[in-house]
Amino acid sequence: MADRTVRIAVIGDEGVGKSSLVLAAVHNTFTDNPVPTLPPTRLPADTVESYISPAPATLIVDTCSSPEDKQAWELNVQQAHAIVLTFAANDYNSLRRVVMHWIPELERVGARRPIILSACKCDLGDIREERFQSLIQAILLEYRHIETFLESSAKKQQSIPDIFYYAVKSVVHPAEPLVEFTTGQLKPLCVKALKRIFLLCDINGDGALNDEELNRFQIKCFHAPLQPTELAGVKEVVGERLPGGLNEAGLTLKGFLFLHALFIEKARTETVWTVLRSFGYSDELLIEQKLLDSVDFSHQPDQSVELSSDGKRLLRRLFTNFDVNEDGLLSDAEQTEMFSASPSSPFEDANLKGIMVQSSDQGLTQKGFASCWAYLTIVNPSKALEHMMYLGLPMDPAFMQRQFAISKTRQQERRRGKDFQGRALFQCFVFGAANAGKSSLLQGLVRKHGQPGSSKSEPQEEEGNAGQAPAANIAVNEIPVARGNRQREVMTTLVLREMQEAQIQSFEEDPEALQDACDVAAFVFDGSNIESFKAALDLLLKLAHLADDTIPCVLIAAKDDLGISMDIQDECGRVAQDLRMQVPLQVSSQTDDSSPVFSALVTAALTPTKFIPETPTLRAKRRSEQTSRRTASFVAVSALVVAGVYATYRWSNHSASVTENSRSSGSKDAVALGDRNQTEGGASDVRRDVQAYVKGLFSGWSRS
Repeated sequence: MADRTVRIAVIGDEGVGKSSLVLAAVHNTFTDNPVPTLPPTRLPADTVESYISPAPATLIVDTCSSPEDKQAWELNVQQAHAIVLTFAANDYNSLRRVVMHWIPELERVGARRPIILSACKCDLGDIREERFQSLIQAILLEYRHIETFLESSAKKQQSIPDIFYYAVKSVVHPAEPLVEFTTGQLKPLCVKALKRIFLLCDINGDGALNDEELNRFQIKCFHAPLQPTELAGVKEVVGERLPGGLNEAGLTLKGFLFLHALFIEKARTETVWTVLRSFGYSDELLIEQKLLDSVDFSHQPDQSVELSSDGKRLLRRLFTNFDVNEDGLLSDAEQTEMFSASPSSPFEDANLKGIMVQSSDQGLTQKGFASCWAYLTIVNPSKALEHMMYLGLPMDPAFMQRQFAISKTRQQERRRGKDFQGRALFQCFVFGAANAGKSSLLQGLVRKHGQPGSSKSEPQEEEGNAGQAPAANIAVNEIPVARGNRQREVMTTLVLREMQEAQIQSFEEDPEALQDACDVAAFVFDGSNIESFKAALDLLLKLAHLADDTIPCVLIAAKDDLGISMDIQDECGRVAQDLRMQVPLQVSSQTDDSSPVFSALVTAALTPTKFIPETPTLRAKRRSEQTSRRTASFVAVSALVVAGVYATYRWSNHSASVTENSRSSGSKDAVALGDRNQTEGGASDVRRDVQAYVKGLFSGWSRS
């Protein structure tokens, strides 16, 4: 809050002392004839910095109550963070207008802000009169967003700094997000935030804060431990006023919440906010963005963010801790308890709406739990981090960073012909004609022991409706796949995404989006329908071309229970041979033997070069590359031959010239010396000529 300007609007009837109040606060002066309406004025920092540090920049906006300035008044109160509502202590009617006019006007323009009610001109009137006191008490009881009431006098400098201290405090340390004014109870979000803080501080996990844990909490928030007498005093207050607030181990969660409610009751909201902000909470009681931004999720478009082995281990431990009855499922009650310190469950996140994961009527399986987190991480890693923090992830940026990993660059690895053995998650795009069996394939991924897969946001399909398409078009599950040289079985997350016509059209407009996101493509067809197979084949050729023949592809014959005719089998075999692909995998929604299909999809994603079909476009590309290589070889050999012939020719001419010169020389010694020097010089010339000639040939070839 210290990095933004706090705007405080001063409102009230004409002549009640608004401008005098502002002058007294800003300039510490008083005049009997102030300017009717002052311009916006900065409040000196030392007015509140003794109580609020660092003190935010504060702008006081004096307002005019005349009808002709109504539009400006509305704008000023709507822009304000807090309101100082004034009336005259010597004018009972101005107090009545607080209820009859000013509060309704604030509500009319939607300016429900913290209000400081101030009785001005207390040097001129007796605010202690019964009629004043009874109406003031009624107002404070009725309008709980009035933070406090103060008597003031600009002439005597009475309570002027206090008015603006409480106004700034109501913005920097607001009570409204913390407590229900009508009941005095802590709001649900506040309870959840304080519970998370309690659980983070309960290091030994015994459900209570002992003296050592309380002092660690105190040092983190207030940079000093509690003195023994202070610690004893805290326990005494809780023990006397709240049964169950203490036990033999220390301060319970119930007692911890009670202490913070007591601070709010005593108008010490700054204490509660110091605690909340020390544990990373924003003014909205959510994990603040700058803490989430401390983890670097930057990656290339064809990369993705995944959970690291540390992140997966942490989530497995959470599942085990909250699976109280150890049945391998998280029931609704166990999920509620798991997320009792979170503003919401990650499974209610919009990113997870409708996805299918493995579950049953009794709850969510561990695979389903892991799948939800894996998918949320790839689509919104920052949101996954936020939910993990609500579940108790320590606020250490380095530790937070270790829970995530960036996948290898898909396109670069494909171009290099590399495998993806280090990857832990793969996305498979599922294509096919209508009624080919795509939705059944997705359901098969999350089917468990004969039960249909269920969606996180839709009711599980009833028996007999298994053939109908689910509301979701995404399914996620963990698949055991043998990997590495030792063929060790590793759990790998597979995401199946059913592609609609609109998405295929978008890939035509932006082919890179397909290459960036898709690890393997599955083309599904009805094994009993030749037209369905032709549609799948057309899609395969189309998508392979869009992806520049870089994505591994797998053909899947669905509805295997209906039987595959010999004609379709022959056609499948011919196509597989022509494209140098494996024959189509067969799967049926009526059986539970579809796991080999999903293992094959992961294997194709792990070793993409083995599953890229040899389409006509790929063959043409390879022929062009072979021709280019042969041409380059021929040019290189030709250049060397020509260079050799040319060098021989130059050498012969040079030798003849040297011989002729030696015959005409009168001295043998001179002839020998000149012959040697000219021979060496001639050899150098030849080498230079050959190098220049070869260089010219190659540069001409490269330009062509």
